[in-house]
Amino acid sequence: MISIPLTEAKARISGLVERLINLKEPIMITKHGKPVATLIPYEEWEKIEISKAGGLGSVPPPATDHDAAVDAMVDEIYEARTKARARKPAL
Repeated sequence: MISIPLTEAKARISGLVERLINLKEPIMITKHGKPVATLIPYEEWEKIEISKAGGLGSVPPPATDHDAAVDAMVDEIYEARTKARARKPAL
């Protein structure tokens, strides 16, 4: 994380925002040598806000897309039902 004085941050805000967009790296702003604020990429802020909400909103999305697996299971169920209807009951 880079650290930059407030007076310099005021003069370079456009460049700092570009750095946030491109490098996704937080920027600490200091005043009289002490940290007073941090600029973070919007995605980071959004994650923080979602985690504050709790519940399912704070759960990260699955790592993979499960649609294909669900579709395959549904196909197997329909196939099994078709086979079950086609056989004759034992008497």
